[in-house]
Amino acid sequence: MTVSADPRGGLPADLLGALDAFCRLPVVLVATDFDGVLAPFVTNPMDARPLAGTVEDLIALSELPGTHSAVVSGRDMEVLTGLAGLAPDSPVTRIGSHGAQSSHPSSDQEDLSQEQQDLLERLTADLHQVLDDHPGARLELKPRATVLHTRGEDPALAEAATRSALEVAERHTGVSVLQGKDVVEMSVVTADKGTALMALTSQIGADAVLYFGDDVTDEHAFEVMGPRDVSVKVGPGKSAARYRLGSPEQVAEALGTLRELRAGAASAAAR
Repeated sequence: MTVSADPRGGLPADLLGALDAFCRLPVVLVATDFDGVLAPFVTNPMDARPLAGTVEDLIALSELPGTHSAVVSGRDMEVLTGLAGLAPDSPVTRIGSHGAQSSHPSSDQEDLSQEQQDLLERLTADLHQVLDDHPGARLELKPRATVLHTRGEDPALAEAATRSALEVAERHTGVSVLQGKDVVEMSVVTADKGTALMALTSQIGADAVLYFGDDVTDEHAFEVMGPRDVSVKVGPGKSAARYRLGSPEQVAEALGTLRELRAGAASAAAR
């Protein structure tokens, strides 16, 4: 993987070549994580906002022939839609809660069973004790999961709170755990970004998918992507992705480049 040292210093040549080849395919899906990719990290997750132009590029891409776009996140889909500044009926697909939610009309999402609802209530009640024992940690309540956030806290406190939350999850049969950067999501349904991304790719009949991600939960997507797909890790750390960018600013540049390349390919095909 190649990474440019300066986040404003242009895109790596190997990635530019991959983007050009990708944009020449008949049907493509451009997908991206939200936090740390479209939106730089902030202490309060509800203050996160996408970099200027990124959402506009995703919308413009979705309006081109044979082109689909999506934002994939661990956030609840309604919250994700609002923070991204997208309309509920936006052509940009939103996949929330690590794949447990999707705005695509072909998605099949079942309501929680009574057993799952009861499990979620018991899990959340126990996790409130973690907050009492570790002041500063925060809970986010989702329709299918409860999430512990420790971003911005003292590292020792964050580690202790995370450890306690994982111990709580282990006591409850049927809880699926996804651990990311300063966050632990405990869900009563099994879902991951890779499964959700491949399902969307199949639903729209895409020839290939491009995915930008920065977190350990994005590795689920990178690991199932095929040889025609373009996987891009944002930031440092070991990854299964084939390409790498250094920052959300470079992602913004890449999305602008994708928009130009795909529009050019569409124009050439129409001649």
